[in-house]
Amino acid sequence: MLVICNGMPRSASTWSFNVATALLRADAASVYGAYNEDVAQFLNSAEPPGRHLVLKCHSLDRAGRALAASGAAKVLYTWRRLSDTVVSFMRMFNVDFEHALAVTRDSLQLYEFHRRGGNAVILNYEEIVAGPLEAIRRIDRYLALDSDSEVLTAVCAANALDRMRERADALDRRENQARLIRLERTAYDPETLLNVKHIRDGGIGYGAPVLTPAQLAQVKAAAREYELVE
Repeated sequence: MLVICNGMPRSASTWSFNVATALLRADAASVYGAYNEDVAQFLNSAEPPGRHLVLKCHSLDRAGRALAASGAAKVLYTWRRLSDTVVSFMRMFNVDFEHALAVTRDSLQLYEFHRRGGNAVILNYEEIVAGPLEAIRRIDRYLALDSDSEVLTAVCAANALDRMRERADALDRRENQARLIRLERTAYDPETLLNVKHIRDGGIGYGAPVLTPAQLAQVKAAAREYELVE
């Protein structure tokens, strides 16, 4: 099985990657997961070939869209209030509003592709925070794994917000630095895909008060365009 975990930046796509990987590992020992924006490159990099493949990305190239549209890939797409996404992205990667909004707009086009095509489970960040176990059940049903309640509960506990924060914070320790993969603006753990200082305390609805009225107007216009609640 090929599972693609994508979504808006800072919307719990890393959570969905870890949840999908854990559920699949409970089903079969052979699971290969990684971050890559090039789907063909990811598929070619799976050595030895895994029974299950889990890819995290924030865009979806032509090959990825074809796999999603045909049903050859299962897709988990996460989204979040746009103001929270934009502000969280600005703070995480130290970029300006225009850059963060542009990245979010690119992801909205991907959201529309999945929504219109009906080719993904679309998960709201607020749904994940408020009811993680039910969100995990949705993922499990979509992947047709039929995991028992003990597996679902264990996966939920292992990927609880506080637990993931502990794992992300541990990446700052010197003994963990050598294994991180370094990108332009951050570094991440290749196993969990957590970034250093990945889990923040922004919460739900914190982004709007941070933005200027003009910036918030742009964000709300984008939300209306894609029929999202802001």
